[in-house]
This record gives sequence, structure tokens and C-alpha cells, in this order.
Amino acid sequence: MLDGFKWGLVASVGVLLASLVVFMGDIVAGFVYFSQKTTPLWVTVVGAVAVLGIVVGFAGFFLLMLIAGWRSHRESKRVQVISPKHDGTAHD
Repeated sequence: MLDGFKWGLVASVGVLLASLVVFMGDIVAGFVYFSQKTTPLWVTVVGAVAVLGIVVGFAGFFLLMLIAGWRSHRESKRVQVISPKHDGTAHD
């Protein structure tokens, strides 16, 4: 695996996990402010940012897996021709 793919995978999973943690915090904040008539704006904004982060994390992970699969498929179709060794002697 190339270094770019490793860092991309780490970044994608990191964004996904961080967004999930923020989303869980947003759910807790939603329950805390549930008794009020209106939910504070920051709870809605943080929830939207968390959902956007989850989408970006999954999309990045999916894109990396798609590229890796395409490269693997392309590599499996490559045919390597190995010519016989010619050392000048005749073999029967």
C-alpha cells in the first residue's frame, strides 16, 4: 500500500471517528435541552457539522477502497511474459 493511501485511510477514519464522537455529544446535548421549547442553535449547527463529517469520512474511505480495488484489478490483468533463457547451447 502506498504511503498516500495509508495517510488517506488514517485521515478518513479519523474524520469519521471524530464526527461520530461529536454526533454522540450532540445527541446528549439534544436530550439535555429537550425540556426547553426550542433547541439552541449551536446544537443544530454541531449536529449538521457532525453529519457532514460522517458523510465525508465514509466518502473518503469508499473512494480509497474504490481506487485500491481498481488498481488491484488493473494489476491482475497485466500479463508478464518471461522469455526462455538462451545461453547458446541446445537442449534436447
